[in-house]
Order: sequence, then C-alpha cells, then structure tokens
Amino acid sequence: MQTDDLLNKAKEGDNQSLIAWSRNFTPLIARFAYQAGIPKEEIRGFQLEVIKDIGSNLETIEGHNTENKIIESAVRLLKNGKTDSINKNDEASFKFEEDEETHQAIQKLPQTEKLALILFQFHGKNQEDVSAIMGNFEASVDSALEAAIRDLEKNLVVEGKGDVQKRLDLLAKSYNRVEFTEENDIVPEEVSPSEEPAAEVRKEGKAPVNKKTLATLAGASLFLSAVIGASFLFNDQPAETQQTAAEEENPTTVTKAMVKKWEAEYEEIRAAAPDSLGLSEETFEQLEYVKKADALKERTFSRQNVKQLQDDPKRMQEQVDVLMLNIHTPKGMLDSVDDYRLLSSETSKFLVIYTEKTEQLMAIADGLLKKYKDELTKAEVNGQLSPEKLMHSREDYPEEIENLTSSLREYTFQYSVHPNEERFRIMRDITKFYEIHPFNSDMMSMQYLDVLWATPVFDETGMLWPIEHLPQSIITMSSFLSDPMADPVLQGIVEPQLIHAFHTLLKGDEHTEIFDKKGIVKEEFQLAWESLLQHNSNPVTFMMLPILEEFEESGWKESAHYEQMAYPDILYAIDLEKNGELAEKLPNGDLKIETVNFEVEDYDYSDIQPLYEKFAATYDLQLLSGVEPMEIIKMYHYANKIEDVETMWHLTAEDELKPSLEQYTKEWRKRPEIAETMRNIEIYSENLHRQGRKVYLMAFGQNIEASDDYRITTNNFTLVSERDQIWLMQHQIDEHYTKDENFEPFDTSVQKYYKDITESVSLDAIQLATPAEIAGVFLLALEKEDIETMRLMVHEMDDSISDEEFKERWLNGHLTAYSKMTGISFIADTFNIGFSGIRGGVDIRMKSETMEDSRYMHMEKVGDSWMIGDMFGY
Repeated sequence: MQTDDLLNKAKEGDNQSLIAWSRNFTPLIARFAYQAGIPKEEIRGFQLEVIKDIGSNLETIEGHNTENKIIESAVRLLKNGKTDSINKNDEASFKFEEDEETHQAIQKLPQTEKLALILFQFHGKNQEDVSAIMGNFEASVDSALEAAIRDLEKNLVVEGKGDVQKRLDLLAKSYNRVEFTEENDIVPEEVSPSEEPAAEVRKEGKAPVNKKTLATLAGASLFLSAVIGASFLFNDQPAETQQTAAEEENPTTVTKAMVKKWEAEYEEIRAAAPDSLGLSEETFEQLEYVKKADALKERTFSRQNVKQLQDDPKRMQEQVDVLMLNIHTPKGMLDSVDDYRLLSSETSKFLVIYTEKTEQLMAIADGLLKKYKDELTKAEVNGQLSPEKLMHSREDYPEEIENLTSSLREYTFQYSVHPNEERFRIMRDITKFYEIHPFNSDMMSMQYLDVLWATPVFDETGMLWPIEHLPQSIITMSSFLSDPMADPVLQGIVEPQLIHAFHTLLKGDEHTEIFDKKGIVKEEFQLAWESLLQHNSNPVTFMMLPILEEFEESGWKESAHYEQMAYPDILYAIDLEKNGELAEKLPNGDLKIETVNFEVEDYDYSDIQPLYEKFAATYDLQLLSGVEPMEIIKMYHYANKIEDVETMWHLTAEDELKPSLEQYTKEWRKRPEIAETMRNIEIYSENLHRQGRKVYLMAFGQNIEASDDYRITTNNFTLVSERDQIWLMQHQIDEHYTKDENFEPFDTSVQKYYKDITESVSLDAIQLATPAEIAGVFLLALEKEDIETMRLMVHEMDDSISDEEFKERWLNGHLTAYSKMTGISFIADTFNIGFSGIRGGVDIRMKSETMEDSRYMHMEKVGDSWMIGDMFGY
C-alpha cells in the first residue's frame, strides 16, 4: 500500500496502517539522532519519543511535508532537553579518523548552530525549511550556519571554508555508512506502552520482531486513547483457507501450509550446509551469516509479518527467496538462480549477501591454511608450492584440509600461493557468475564482480597484489563508485577498499616504502602513478595530475599536493564526479563535443579553405581554438589532397608518435582521398578519453567498398586536445596490404629485409622497415622455422628459455604461415602511448576453402625499432 494511503488510514484510526506508515521513517530518525550526538544504544528510545510526538500531530502531516514534520518533532525534543544523552558520544562508528574528528567538532557547536548545520548539510534542507523546522527566522538561520562554519574552521584547524566543506561532504558519506542496530531484534510483547520507554529491553526467548514496528506501536499506543493490545496484534494467527488447484499454482493468500513448507525447506538447506562446507556443526553454528539467517527466518515467519502479508503472497515469496539465499552455501546461492530465477533488480542484494558470506568463509579457510602451513609445504612441484598438487593429493593432508579441499567448489574458492609467505591462501573463484543470467548481462553486476576479483587484498604481511596491478584495480573501483547506477550498498563495500589501496599506492605502509634512501620516489611507484593517468578516470586524474607534475618538476622528491592529501580525499573527488562538478575542474575541462555524422560523397573542401589558408600562412594554433574536431579532420585531409606535407605536420599533435618535420617529410606517403574512398565519418560525443592533460577523441570513417571484415572497411582518426579547446590530429601509424590489391610491393620488401637480417644477424638490417613489413619478416622466419631470426625479432620478457622451448611456444599453429596469408594490417595503439611505450599490433588474414580467419600479434617499439611483443613471457 502506498505511503499516502497508509497515512490517511492512520488518521482514520487504523492501527495497522499507523504501524506500517511509521516504518518508513525510523531510519531517518535514527540517522538524525546520531548526527545530533545521541549514542547508538539510546537511539531506540529517542525514536519512540519522536513517534509519540508525531502521533499527537498526525492531522498536520501531509504527504509533501512528512519528512520535515518528523524532523521538526525530533528537533523539538532535542531543544526541550527530552534526552540526557546529547553530546555523550559512543565509540567511533567511522572508518576514517578525519570523519570522527569532524563529527566530534560538530557536537561541540552550540545547539542552534549544530542543528541548523545538520539540516542544511546532511538533509538537504534550504534556509526556509531549516527556519520552519527550528522555529527561527531565516536571517537567524543564515547567521547560525555562518557561525557554525567559522567554528568548525577553527576547531578542525583547516584553511578556509572550502576545506570545511570538503570535510563535511566526506562526513556525509560516512554518516550514510553508519549501521544502526537491526530494528527487528525487539519483542513487542516486552514493551510496555508507558509514558516513558524502558531503558533496557529484555530478550527472553521470544521471537524477534521488527523494531520499527515496535517503535510505531508504542507511539500509536501513546497517541490513541484506546488501542488494540500488543499481544493481540502479534498473537493473532493468519486464518487458514482452503485453496483450489488454480490457487495452489497462483495463490492469492499466504496459508499455514505454505509457511510450514518454507520453514521445512529452510531447515533442510541449513542441515545439509555443514557437511557441504566440510565444517563441524559447532563451527557452522558460530558463523555470523548463519546467525543472521536464523534471525531473518524468525522475522520472516513471525506471526506479525505473515499476518501483514497474508494477502500478498508474491511479496512473501520475495522475502522467502532472500531468506533462502542467506542460508545457502555460496555455490548453493548460484545454483538456486541458475535457471533464470533472478531479476536484474535483485542482483545487488544477491551480491551483498554473497560478499558478506564469503568474507566469513574465507577467514575460516585462510585460518586452516595458516594452521597447517608446515604440513602443506610438501604440496610442491619443482620446489614451488602447487595449488594443483594440493587439490589432487588432498588425502595426504590433515582431515580439516582434506575436507576444505573437497568443499572448495561449494565455497566458490580456489587455492593460490601467498606472495609474501611460503604458504597457500584462498581466493574467490567467480567464474561461475559469468555463466549466469543476469550477472553476465548486467553492467553494474559485471563491474562489481571485476572489483571483487581484482580488488587488492591486504593482510598482516602487507599487500598481496604486485604494485603494477594496483593502478588497474584502483581505476576499476573508482569507476564503480562514480557510476550513479551502481547499488549504494555495494558501493559502501568498495569505498574503504579503494581508499586503502589508493593510500597504500601513494603513501605506502609499514611493509611498503615509497621513497628510496636518497628521498626519491622508487621507479616502480613512478611507473604505477603515471599509469593511473592512462585510464580515463576523472577522479583519479583530479587527484594525481598536480601530484605528478610537482614530483616530476622536483626530480621525484617532493610535492605540496602529495603532502596535503588526506586519507579519504579520493572519495571527495568521486563525489564531485557523481554530481557532475569534476570535469570542469580538470585541464581543458570545458570541452563540449557533439555527435556528428559527416557524409563525404562529393565533398570539395570549400567550407574550410578560408580557415585553412589562414592557418597555413602562420601555423598559429590559436586560430584553431574552438574549431570543431570534424573541421580539423577536413583540414588535415585537404592538406593531404594538395600534398601540403608541412601543414599536415603542424596539424598533428605533439606526442611520442610524432616524428620530426624532417623525418615526417622523408617518410610521408599520400593517404587515400576521403572523398573518393569513404562514405561517411562519424564522431560520438561520449567517445572522449582523458589521459592527464590530454583528451583523446576517436572518429570513425566508413569505406565505400563493403567487406565482411569491419577492420578493413573502417578508418580511425584519433584527435588530441591539450589546451584551449584546440584539436589536432594524432600521427597515425597504420598499414593495410591485401593479396587482391597492394601485396606485391609489400612482399618484395619483406623478402629483401629477411635476406638482409639473416645475413647480418642484426636488427639494424630492418631499421627502415615499416611495422607491417617487420611483422611480415617474422612470419616468413616462422614459416622457415628460423628460430635464430625469430628470437632476434622478439622483445622477450624471459630470454632464459631454450631454443627448443621457444620453438614449441611459437610454432604451435596459433599464427599463420607467411605464404598462406591473404592480408595484413597494422595499427598503433594510440590510447596507451606514454605509459609503457608505443604499442600496436597486426591482424593477419588467411583464407581456407571454407572460411576466412584472422590472427593477432602484438608489437611494441623498442628504442628506434619495432619488435614482436612476447606473447608468452608472463
């Protein structure tokens, strides 16, 4: 039933509606109370007082003003001193020290300042609302807010209102993460509807009932002159009804038989779980998720809940489904939804349960691996611990390890070797998720699963992931937290993981030193920090760009932004991104790109010639400020058409790909004329990619000649903007050769370069070859099984392997023989330059009697030469 309908029925004296209506607002009351300084353990009593106060003013509440009226009651109680607990704060509930400090500073403010600040900052109330709630004039509210900010600035020892606001924004997120006692733990029969709620609530063997219901019931009891007794409300059994066969298939009511069947199913799953997990009954009973599931069972099948949902079997079934997920083993959870029973809207709740459950089980499993680490040292192959050997010789180890190993699939776990100690550790194995709908088709689920898999793990030995893997993990987590579509509960799980990983990568910990003995940032951290700018993340760029620029300027010794960076600052940047306020704070952040489709047929360049002539006369880049990217593409190809090589060079962005003007002129070859070869060129507004100060944009050109191979029928144009909305073309390194068109001169060059390199046994022999020609030489050597030449051309990551092993790796049929090749194309990977060198790859085409196939081969620039990337040395 809708909230407004419940309120109207409550005003008419319907007690059940009053109870249901009040449930919606107890979290609001709890959070406001905590923000105002009431300890957690006393919030329940405060909630009862607020509902009591609301109950006496129900007629003043309408749908649109409900929240303000509820907060008004809470403020009235606080101002009248109805609680003795204000400012007597309990144990810190925040993950971050800065948030606890800000919370305590707020409690020290005068009451009017404090309440006005809480309403304005954390509940989104404007000055007019705050004035109405507090009973002050708006001018007084303005003064109170200004005074509060001044006092916080002084008490927190920060500089300026901006720093205070940042601390408040971060505290707001932490308030949302504070967990309050489950409202379902109190038995309503034990609460006396007296004038004052009891300070302590007894829990003597009665089934838990929703605390929100209790609070509202108590308020209703105090509000109504005569109400139905609590024991009557909760002991009234749902009526048994006879059902037809059709109703059994699609029931219209919840019956005793249905509840009994559900309870039996729960107990059956619960009874089988210890054996499935290889755990003793005693250990299983101590698991927090089991205790939580049992409590949820009592609430789900409580008389009050069954009675309330008696006429809503669909909603009752939904509650039962969640209950079963809570008691299932991890594999049981996945099996239960393997038949498309899970809706996309339910995936987040599933993942929350799975994450919490597996965290507890991982602790148990890791504890066993630590306990028996000495016994497990014999699970090794060639002197190295082997998870495979442990799995296949489980009977050789203690019983607890044998049971754990036999049950790994039930846990959805896998063994891994601990990177910092000579022992095994546990990891989640989430591969099963990728087989199940809707996880494999839901973007948010896939993002979270990527986080769950790639999140850096820490234990008492430090970080368990290599430094070079941290940047990608941080970007993945930042992207998930920045997405407004992601589930807030899952984001709450990821937030502390991101902060810890980000802070460790930048500041280190007791196991990780950032600076060497000379006070210079170690090279591995320099590379990792620089790589953070390669992944198109506005929040990470906002944090890292000034730090990196200052460090580079100081020779990697110091940075003011680095010193000022606080532990949770990355969350502040993510909040700005979610609110749409961050892009404009970044360099060149005012770029506005529109989606454009340019039809090329019969294009004559007349529209851009005036601008082109101005630019070609001076090469003044400011003339291009604000010029649309598509116009730059036209100018670039007009210069190509008229063979104006120098202007093409000046229309090309400065980066590692761009050669000198002399080399560019020497190597220049006229490109195909777009008016003769392309149908259209498209630019998509969302296709921007930021790397530090540079913003990249990809345009796509569709060739006139159709082909089944999309790669051959499209041309990509990459544009770069670094300042003043000036777009320039990126220097393209791309080649395309096919047997039907231009293969003969390509083959002639390849044969010559192969002869030269075999005679000289030196890469200098192919220094003038293009990347595609170098790839052709390598494929020719592969066909001839010329291992010496092949090894010379591969940039090996592990050059200690024998020629025999090298041959086994490369001659296994994954690449195409040179003589069978029907086409080859090379494209440089323009989006990743600057971090790990210049990389690219070739697509090798081959055609059999039945089909056309392709193979891909990595290439990278090493010094002045292109080499074949090592595909095996990882």
